[in-house]
Amino acid sequence: MCGKIISGPALEHYYASITGQKLSLRDIVSRSKSNEDEAARQTINRLLHYFGKAMAVVINIVDPDAVVLGGGVGNIDLLYTDGPAEVQKHLFNHRIDTVFLRPKLGDSAGVFGAALL
Repeated sequence: MCGKIISGPALEHYYASITGQKLSLRDIVSRSKSNEDEAARQTINRLLHYFGKAMAVVINIVDPDAVVLGGGVGNIDLLYTDGPAEVQKHLFNHRIDTVFLRPKLGDSAGVFGAALL
């Protein structure tokens, strides 16, 4: 279910459902940063909220040392700056020790992996 909420296409669809405009995730993030587009800010706030809930489930069960965030959503800086605080709201522990990392290969990690096969 989370892939239908916090993936790039899901965020683009959510934004379009509010505004009737089809924008790329990159443009939605940019508009959200400029504080000129309330729907963009609402879309990114929704991302942060559900990111926090989804990551908290993983951390509460598996307790990983690190999580690598991939795909286009992994390029959103707020997931690394504001994301941990959102995750903390849903954790059983009083602190978050898990680190969120960007993929070293960027959006192309899957392509590199396929090429190595």
